[in-house]
Amino acid sequence: MKQQHSWMTLLLAALTSAAIWALTPVLTNHREPWDSEGGFYLVALGIAGAVAGAIAPRPLWAHYAGAFTGQLGYELIFLRVGPLILIGAMFLLVYCAIFTLAAALAAFVRRQVAKRFGQLS
Repeated sequence: MKQQHSWMTLLLAALTSAAIWALTPVLTNHREPWDSEGGFYLVALGIAGAVAGAIAPRPLWAHYAGAFTGQLGYELIFLRVGPLILIGAMFLLVYCAIFTLAAALAAFVRRQVAKRFGQLS
């Protein structure tokens, strides 16, 4: 059963992180989220990570791997990439930590809420 949770978490993280890239042109008029003004990309990573962490709290490694896979996969499939893709992939490794931290925080809040309401029942 844990193997199934890992795959579900990985898939969910990949889809939510790829959605950031898919929605960026619509929301910001930029092709890539890190080209947007302000903290759009950081906020989007936080929101996507929190959503994924609230739905599937564990395992955290699957959130990180899924966030990386989803974002890089979206770039490779839907965007024209050039020689800077390796540098972009290295940046993604760092940015995925934000996604994972947000997922961990959402998972913690989910456990606390469940514990609190579980005690009230």
